[in-house]
Amino acid sequence: MSERNHEVIKSQQLLDEYGNIAEPGWSRKQLQQYSRTQIKAPKFRIKEWDYYLVVGDDCAVAFTLSDDGYVGLQSVSLLDFSGEPWEHTETILDAFPMGKLRMPENSSEGDIIYEKKNLRLKYVLENSASESADTAEEEHNEKITKPAIRIRHITCQFDNFYQGKSFSCDIRLRQPDMDTMVIATPWDRKM
Repeated sequence: MSERNHEVIKSQQLLDEYGNIAEPGWSRKQLQQYSRTQIKAPKFRIKEWDYYLVVGDDCAVAFTLSDDGYVGLQSVSLLDFSGEPWEHTETILDAFPMGKLRMPENSSEGDIIYEKKNLRLKYVLENSASESADTAEEEHNEKITKPAIRIRHITCQFDNFYQGKSFSCDIRLRQPDMDTMVIATPWDRKM
């Protein structure tokens, strides 16, 4: 399929036998199965990253963990929207990670842990215990349980982040049962 701007609705491999995106487009959940081993490009050209932006009423924090083949780029940005807008970003570059960050192959599974130099940044997936529902059936010893709640736990310790001061945070993001946005956009095709 050559159109990019359409909804992918069937489960399939992300890449075809040539290493190209089999069906470019977007989906409401991760239907396309990604495997780094199916990529035909050299390791230094493979780009994988995970990014979170956590926004409040008057501030935000952004986290990037990336393995772009020839360079790894790990960064934390702090933004202040109260009064005069302000932003500060610190970045750590790593030469030629080429897969050493071991990014998960599925956006809803797996953990990413970066601990080097003055940055310790972790994205850890947690599942809380199932919740039981209060229903009339419970009175008859039939317990109905809701699925476990998925939590993305982000912890960060960035030494010497701004003017000699460290930045640290411990954030738990509850993942609601809802659509997500998954985008598969091709670069140059090889046939």
